[in-house]
Amino acid sequence: MLSPSCSIINRENIQILEVNNTLASAKIALFGGQMLSFKPKHDLRERFWLSEKAKFDGKEAIRGGVPVCWPWFGDHGIKLQHPENKDFPSHGYVRRQLWKISYTVDTKDGTEIGLSPTTSHGIGFSGDAQLQLIINIGEQCAMQLVTSNIGKDNFTYGCALHSYFDINTINNIRLHGLSGAYLDKTRGMQSFETPSPYIFNGETDRVHLCQAQNVEIEYANIATKIYSQGHDSIVVWNPWQNKSIAMGDMQNDGYLTMVCVETAITQGQVVKPNEQHILSQVVS
Repeated sequence: MLSPSCSIINRENIQILEVNNTLASAKIALFGGQMLSFKPKHDLRERFWLSEKAKFDGKEAIRGGVPVCWPWFGDHGIKLQHPENKDFPSHGYVRRQLWKISYTVDTKDGTEIGLSPTTSHGIGFSGDAQLQLIINIGEQCAMQLVTSNIGKDNFTYGCALHSYFDINTINNIRLHGLSGAYLDKTRGMQSFETPSPYIFNGETDRVHLCQAQNVEIEYANIATKIYSQGHDSIVVWNPWQNKSIAMGDMQNDGYLTMVCVETAITQGQVVKPNEQHILSQVVS
């Protein structure tokens, strides 16, 4: 039974949980457990970007919103050695699973939703884990990715809340809150110092090896704030024009109106038996 603020709609082959309470509205795809939209009612501004050409066929990952990457981030080690192997999808296997609603609860502070994937087990990950995504929709959008070890041995995993943020144009934004060294995927994972001011003028794919908690996207006197915990990295990504054109699920100029700032574990997180790790992100 859904709480009064929640309802289910269909978009092509995918069910979407819609939330509409006194504080905000939101949309969450049950395919991938993926946040698609969040609009606080105090300003009615969309926080997340969704591609105009995103696929809702229930087979391909949805381009935009907040994909859940788990139990690895990026390419699996075996995939890097054998690129032809299709058993190890980029960013893990739960983002192409059907997630179930564990519960929905309305409170004075908004709506809390619990989601879990069809299974936490899959090729490429041997841990005995239980995964849950807890989302709070209120004045802020809070997400907690909870990984519990229900087995007898330690396991190591990676993950990310791969957030696509809606902006007016990539040419006008600045990022605040990041410093120190980052690894640049566009330049062979070489290490560079974080620029100041942090602006964009080409393809960007950077792993900031830091635990910065407060990052801000500023544009046109508007700020989107991201508060992160439980991470070891902040990943910043924009495909720029050529890759945007090459993507079948992204409009040619899509890169202009989005930027990914991802709360992530890229270096591996160890979870001991009967313990859990929480990766969290709060967007306002």
